[in-house]
Amino acid sequence: MQEEDFELADLISGYLLCTLTKEQEERLMFLLQEDKERYKLLEAYKDATPLEQRLSNMRSLDVDQAWLKIQGHSRTVKISNKPRFAFLKYAAIFLAVICASIFYFNSNEKDPGIVPDLTKNYKNDVLPGTQKAILILSDGKEVTLDKGKLAITDESGVAIVSNDGKITYNDQKIEEASEMKYNTLIVPKAGTYAVTLPDGSKVVLNAMSELKYPVSFTEKDRKVELKGEGYFEVVKDASHPFKIRLNESEIEVLGTHFNVSSYDQTAKTTLLEGSVKVSNGKKSNILVPGKQALANKEDINISKGDTEKAVAWVKGDFYFNNDALEPALIEISRWYDLKLVYKKTAPNIHISGHISRRAKLSEVLVMLKDVSNLSFSIENKNLIIN
Repeated sequence: MQEEDFELADLISGYLLCTLTKEQEERLMFLLQEDKERYKLLEAYKDATPLEQRLSNMRSLDVDQAWLKIQGHSRTVKISNKPRFAFLKYAAIFLAVICASIFYFNSNEKDPGIVPDLTKNYKNDVLPGTQKAILILSDGKEVTLDKGKLAITDESGVAIVSNDGKITYNDQKIEEASEMKYNTLIVPKAGTYAVTLPDGSKVVLNAMSELKYPVSFTEKDRKVELKGEGYFEVVKDASHPFKIRLNESEIEVLGTHFNVSSYDQTAKTTLLEGSVKVSNGKKSNILVPGKQALANKEDINISKGDTEKAVAWVKGDFYFNNDALEPALIEISRWYDLKLVYKKTAPNIHISGHISRRAKLSEVLVMLKDVSNLSFSIENKNLIIN
């Protein structure tokens, strides 16, 4: 753990100086996502002073002299070239930053999801969502999931592993039972989670979504139920069609990649690869790649789909392309666990723009203000649209 802390210190230094390679940036993001406090620490130090001033201060910093002060010496000595001393002195400088930041955050512990906004644009700021979910086993037992590793065995003896925001099932064969056993994965607001189903198909769930699926596909059809939004990569098996039950419709696939959004009575299916059949009990339509279907209990409408927008959330982005304002704000509210409060009637405007879902809420609001000419404020977990 100590080596990891030293590595984090080195990567944060590189981040502040803008010297990290792409691989180093990916490693830094991995370490930060392991612990929300690390992320808050970086943001606090990053925003504490203007960029140019911070870089100027860092360039002028005499690391050797700072290390001597920490040792309690005032005289100048030749620093050893042994790597371990260089390592320690940088760690000591980083430790000073940590101490200052811990003092700062300890004075703001009312809500771990809200941190003071040091840019002064907003009174409070909200951190983005994380990988979290609740898994309900076939016997009704509830298991809370996060990025940590967890091994579970359900009542049927099925081995389940949750790690790094993903659930996987082992490949053991389950004898066909008189009663199908189901698991349900529930992702709350400000969350996302992925599952590899027993047949190898992969599903990523967005915030406020729910997937019910059997612990073993022993019937002719592979049937699951979806509420909310999910991205599917279905394993091909012509003899066992994959079917997704939605609120008022059903999707049947043989093997394909597609996104389904079903937060209300209309389900939007956007096809990236393969083919799917969308049905509502009255009619059905076959989708080809690049098309989307809007289905409810009365009708199914087929049109050209925006595949980049459909899967932007899976790639970690908000992507708005001439979207009505209110649905865009609802999407944002799900990710940051917010309640929308309109001071007046929601304006009938459309917006375009994109930004990372890893950004703090204040950064997203800056983008929204630019593309909508509206003003926003944050009070606790209320997003107020002025």
